[in-house]
Amino acid sequence: MVTLICMVGNDYQRIIDGISFWKENEQIEAIYLLFDEKKDKYGFASQINANDLSKFLSSTYTNTLIVGFNPQSYENVFSTLYRILEKEVEGRKREVLIDSTSTTKEAYGATVTISLMFIKVRIYIVPPQERGWYVPSPEDQNFKDWFSRTRNIPGSSPQEIYLPGQRFERPIDEEKTILLKLSEHEGKSETLGLIIKWLGEDSLDPIIKNHFSRIVSRLEGKGFVEKRQSTKGKEIHLTYFGKIFADAISIHKKKSTQKKKKNLIR
Repeated sequence: MVTLICMVGNDYQRIIDGISFWKENEQIEAIYLLFDEKKDKYGFASQINANDLSKFLSSTYTNTLIVGFNPQSYENVFSTLYRILEKEVEGRKREVLIDSTSTTKEAYGATVTISLMFIKVRIYIVPPQERGWYVPSPEDQNFKDWFSRTRNIPGSSPQEIYLPGQRFERPIDEEKTILLKLSEHEGKSETLGLIIKWLGEDSLDPIIKNHFSRIVSRLEGKGFVEKRQSTKGKEIHLTYFGKIFADAISIHKKKSTQKKKKNLIR
């Protein structure tokens, strides 16, 4: 069972498209529509969209709730999401998907921060089919004026995106090695023993096998790998995040090696 939280701004159709996508893959139990309650042009657009979305969704989802918040206030977004996540994740034991397609940078920062503090919370966006549709073409005579105005809009004081003191635990060297080996073999291994062989160790030695089993379990707990049942036992796969991280490690290693070679030549 899944709860959706949709931050409603200027977008209408993309929010519907996101809900329609998850409807095909998840059992949606409730939808929260968070609208901008400020009395300004952003709030005006947000409130119209939230009301229209509520009407549109009411025929399919009886449990649709409209909640006001201030997307330009990090503190307000954080406290609003905290109340909802406490109820849905902790109280009702549901997974939560948060749509950050149509919101501010402050709200997005607060969303990422608080989502890291609750299990089974995911964030998504729905990209537009046409990006930058509101930007004039460089060939357009209005482009220079638009560009000049846009690049010279002054800013106010920077707003820090506050993070919890306890940081995400990065993989240690042994864990990185396994991630890289999985990446080299299309992101998966049919067995733990195969990974051990890739690393040049004895897969029949129970001490070695237990050692690597613990490492893989840690990687699974950190969200880098997942185990999938197969006819041969449990396959080990990189998660999508694990693949991204393994690619980053690989690129970093290559660039470091190239830099060392250049320094030696000099």
